[in-house]
Amino acid sequence: MGFMAKKIGRPPRFKAPEDLKNKIEDYFNSCWVDKITESKDAEGNITTANVTYQNRPYTVAGLALELGFVSRQSFYDYSCKKEFSYIIKRARLKIEMNVEEIVIAGKNGAGPIFWLKANAGYRDHEDGSDPAQPTPVSVTIQVEDATS
Repeated sequence: MGFMAKKIGRPPRFKAPEDLKNKIEDYFNSCWVDKITESKDAEGNITTANVTYQNRPYTVAGLALELGFVSRQSFYDYSCKKEFSYIIKRARLKIEMNVEEIVIAGKNGAGPIFWLKANAGYRDHEDGSDPAQPTPVSVTIQVEDATS
């Protein structure tokens, strides 16, 4: 009689990709609220409107917590499961886009500067030269004889 090893570990948090996708959408939707606003026109008539706005930014930590994970790393590790990888990558990309939009649209210039350095390869000019002045470049052109 052979010994069969029993797989030890926590059962999967989500049984189907659709379950994970729905829970992620619930999180994103929870970051938005509806608010009824009132305004007066020039004649004093009151108009009401239902306005939806984002009352809190999307975050990886917030999503991981909403999904029942105990850390961001556990959430990242879940993306190693083939059937959930695409869904988690899309959710992370949506969070990244949201943060980028907030940073770039912000009134503080430090946010866009930080984002450009961290994500777009920009850097401070560190050699002491004036960044407004072009750097001289030396180019050597060698012409080959086309008849040979």
